[in-house]
Order: sequence, then structure tokens, then C-alpha cells
Amino acid sequence: MTDEPAAKKTCDIALGRIEAMACTKCHRTIDTAAIEPFTVFSCPHCGEQLRMPARFASFLLLAELGKGGMGAVYRAYDPTLSRSVAIKVTQKDVARDRAFVAQFLQEARALAAINSPNIVQVYSYGEEAGQPYIVMELVDGGRLDAIHAKKKFLDELQVLTVARQVVNGLSAASDAGMTHGDIKPANILFDRAGNAKVSDFGLARFAGQKPKPGEIWGTPFYVAPEVVRGASPRAPADIYSLGATLFHLLTGFPPFDGESIVDTVLLRFKEPAPDPRRYKPELTEATAKVVLRMLEADPMRRYPNYRALAGAIDEAITAVKIRRGLLKDPRAAEKSNAAKIIGIVMGGLAFLAVAGIAGWFAVQHAKEKQRIEEEKAQIERDVREGRLKVVFINGKKEYRPVDSKEPGAADPFAPAARRKPEDPFAAAAAPEAAASASAAQAADGSWTLRAVRDDSVAPKDDPLRNRNILLLRGGNKGAKAASKVYLAFDLSGVDRAEIKGARLRLTFLPPAGNQTNRKKDASYKAILWLVDGDGWNDGITWENAPANDTESAGGMAAGAEKLMAKKLPVRPSGGETFDFPGSRLAEAIAATKSPRITFVVTADEESDHKGGWSIVSTEGGKDYEPPTLVLSTK
Repeated sequence: MTDEPAAKKTCDIALGRIEAMACTKCHRTIDTAAIEPFTVFSCPHCGEQLRMPARFASFLLLAELGKGGMGAVYRAYDPTLSRSVAIKVTQKDVARDRAFVAQFLQEARALAAINSPNIVQVYSYGEEAGQPYIVMELVDGGRLDAIHAKKKFLDELQVLTVARQVVNGLSAASDAGMTHGDIKPANILFDRAGNAKVSDFGLARFAGQKPKPGEIWGTPFYVAPEVVRGASPRAPADIYSLGATLFHLLTGFPPFDGESIVDTVLLRFKEPAPDPRRYKPELTEATAKVVLRMLEADPMRRYPNYRALAGAIDEAITAVKIRRGLLKDPRAAEKSNAAKIIGIVMGGLAFLAVAGIAGWFAVQHAKEKQRIEEEKAQIERDVREGRLKVVFINGKKEYRPVDSKEPGAADPFAPAARRKPEDPFAAAAAPEAAASASAAQAADGSWTLRAVRDDSVAPKDDPLRNRNILLLRGGNKGAKAASKVYLAFDLSGVDRAEIKGARLRLTFLPPAGNQTNRKKDASYKAILWLVDGDGWNDGITWENAPANDTESAGGMAAGAEKLMAKKLPVRPSGGETFDFPGSRLAEAIAATKSPRITFVVTADEESDHKGGWSIVSTEGGKDYEPPTLVLSTK
């Protein structure tokens, strides 16, 4: 892959053109000099659908995530640190304003200093061809406005949970002296575990700054009244915008919606925000009160700080859970306690008799708890400073000294077991370099490979689903209730001619309540399939999963090779492992040609699977072993 000296402008941003690249499927060279960046084209040799990348600074830009009047955001790959990132680049004409560039840099530094899991992390800042850019964490679990667009309104408990996380992020930014200035659904992203993160502080200003005359910071549906009047945006303005966002998510309507932008902005000065229960009567009173107070026109009548707002949201979450039977109503408990007062008084004397003994046990418990915490802190220090290492024994995490020689104590930090971040073009552009950088062969002639990509697909995929879990489910309820597991492994550097044995190992999580009701005498089976190649991305769906038979709960379509079926444990415990072993698996892997292969695990369609089986993913493998492929030469 070579760069063309000339540069192509997209959204007034200079991008380095790529003159030639290799097809990720057939590996033949393609002349790409005339292909526009980010367009989808077909390989002239094999017909594979490819997306044209571009170069910017030292990064490989893979797709445009969004653009506006000031610049654009791209999904990119950082070859220096071997990781996927997002890059926000300003347009060249905007970058000519050096005062803006100085502010851009100042905000990047401030954001990089904020330590919050609910704010998109800033990695670095730079300039290329006179264009400032920020390198950020890539958050690819979905955007709140896209999720909202699929439904008229969202679940009340889900919205409150997201609001609580957003408040955490805004509180951390406020502590650093920053306000956001444009809170709206489009600026709330989700990571693959479903955690909300506030993004795009493009309109944010340090506390105390004001907009220029005639300038409005914010979005008409959500902007605070005082900001429209020209006041400096502070925490109360972000609270108002978040309140308007919650109103929109809960009801399907913005709190103020005029015939024009001007009418929409002016309505908030003419009348108070409507009660959200006017549009959705089933909302709890606690939720309605929180939203209405956030939408008070007078900033002094809103919540005084983020701590008070967080407490109110927590109370609203409790009210929703009580209504849904997820928590007991404390008021009902008070009535019950009133009936038992006499019994409590009569038992008081007996309690005093044993109070001294109970106190002694409490002191001992506190000491034991402190000892456990101290031991945990010492283990963390030993791991950090290299005295201990993490190993997985029968799927469970344990600690061993670094020089431990115990049999079976695999070192997950050894090159053969380490998951290498993906460079989507490295293998195609330079196969010999890719081979030298792949997993090393162990002394016993084996390779231990972690999955480089995994996901589970179901007909009703939830955009906020927990990606730490791979759910496997077939059963007699049909395809609508099924869930299949996809696993991709990188075989670059593995000599397939030497492979004699293979084992694919999965680890179970503790079963959920509905997973413990399975019949002990039922014959549950897991089926292993092989799909040569890895033509799928994170966020795969039931409809576009490779070789998926969308009408079958446990079968696959053409393009998938059935390798074996194995009996599933009825109620596996947390950390219990499940292996697909055998020469048949080794022969199938040895016969593949792609640098990467995909395994699909499905379940039989005979018995009721009662919620399926929860399998540890690569992202959830902190306490348990993630999906692992072991190849041997024996």
C-alpha cells in the first residue's frame, strides 16, 4: 500500500490518497488511485466488497463517522500503538483562526485530564498540514439518537440509568472547570458493554466564557433559556439540556417544538415545560418531577449541583423498580414493622444479653475484612510490579509467581496468548510482516490463540446488550428465541501443515435464574461450525451474520461446515470450561487458507433451553478465561 503525493479534500480536510492496496480476501493488488476515500467498491479479481481507506498524519482512516461545519470525525487505526481510535479533524479554513486553534488545544488538554468512565477519553493532540486534530477513544456500541430513532420512546428505567451515567460524566467535567454546552442524544454514545459516555465537547467552553453577540451555543430542542439570552454556559445549562433530552427519550416528543427554529426557541420563554405524563401517563411521579425541575426556566430553581441531581435520579430509579416489583416498598415494610413493635420491645432484653458477644464478632469481622482488602491490594501491587502473574486454571483466574513452573499454568501474557490489536490492512499489504508479528510457537510445539473478535447474534438484538457475555441458545421455541456465538481467530504465523491436534475452549459464567430451570435428563448439545475467513465486524446482526440460517435456531446456511456436536452441561458453574477437541477440528483448520477463520457455535433445537448458556467473551475475560484456541503438533 503506497501513498499518493497529491491529497484529496473531503469536507475541506486534506487526506492522503492510497494508490494501491491488497484485497483482504484474495490478497491480490488493486489499483485504487481513482477511488474516492470511504467509498465501497468491489475487488476486480474476486468481487469482495471493500471500503476505501485514506491516510491522515500517521493514521489509517477507515470510515467517516460524522461531519459538521467545523470538521469531521473518522474511525481510524493507529499503527504505532496498534489500536482502533476516533480522530476529530478541523477543516483547513477553521484552522486559520489561531485563536481557535489555541482554544482547541486547551480543551483537548482539559478533556485528557478528566478521569471519568462516562466521558470519551482523549488520547493525544496534533496538527497535520495546518489542521489540528484530536485522537480519542473509539466508542462503537451505538449512539443514543440512533437507538431512539428506532423507537418512539425508550424504557423509563433504561433512560434513568443512562441519565445517571451522563451526570457522572458531566460532574467530572464540571470539577475540571468545563461545561459541555450541547447535551443531546447524538452526543451520548455507548461502549460495547452498554455504558454511556458523553462525547463531542466541540461547543464546550471553560466556565466564565460567553457567546459572541448574535451567537447561540446549543441545539434548539435542548438549549437552556439563559444561554439563548447570551449568558455563559454553566452546569445549570447542561442540566437543562439533559432534562430536555430525557423528556424527548421518555415521551417521543421534545418539550418545546414550534413550527420553526425561532418558534421552538421562543416557546421556552412563553410557557413552562409540559408534564411528560401528558404524553406518557404511565411514567412514575418521581421521574416526572426530576425532569420538570431540570427544565425550570430559572436556573436557580433547577438542581443546585450534580450531586443533588444524581440523588434525585437514584430515587426515581428506586421508584420505578418498586413499581415493577424489582424492589420492596420501604413504606410497606414500615407498616409491617409497626405491627411488630411489641415483639421487638419484648425481645430487647434478650438482645442486650447477647449484644456484647455480637459486638465482639463484629470487631472480628471488621478485622478480617481489612485483612482481605490488604491482601487484595498486595496482590495487585505484585502483579503490577512483576512478582505475580495471572493464569487460568480450569477456566478460573489464579495468581502464580513469575517463575512458576506448575504444569498447566498457562501465562496469558506470553506472546502466544496475547491478543494482538487488529490492523485491518497489515496482512494484506505485507504478508511477511504480518507473519513475523503473529503469535509465537511455544516450546512444546503448540499455539495458544485468543479470539480477536467475538459476538453473539439473535433475531432481537438489543443495542445496549452486555457484550461481556456470549449467549448461546437454540431450543424448541424456534429461531425467534435463538442466539448463536461467532468467534474469529487470527492464524497468521501458524504453520498449518504442522497442526495435528486442536481444541477450542469456552468458559461458562454462573447461570442466571432462568438458566437453572433446565431438565437434568435433557440431552442438550452444542454444535461447532467453521466459516473460512472473517467477513464480519463488531456489531454483527442476525440478518448479516456470515452463513447464518435466519430461519433456524441451531442450523447454519451454505458456507458453514459442521465439525462436531458435543453434549452441553445442564447447569455449569461459573468458570467451568467446555472444549471442542479432536483431529476433525485440526484437519478442518489445516485445510483453511484465510489468515483468519470464524467458528460459529449453535445449540440443538430439541429441548426448551430455558434462557440458554452464558459464555465468557474476550471483553469479559478478566476473572475467567476468554474463548481460546489451542493448536498442537502432536
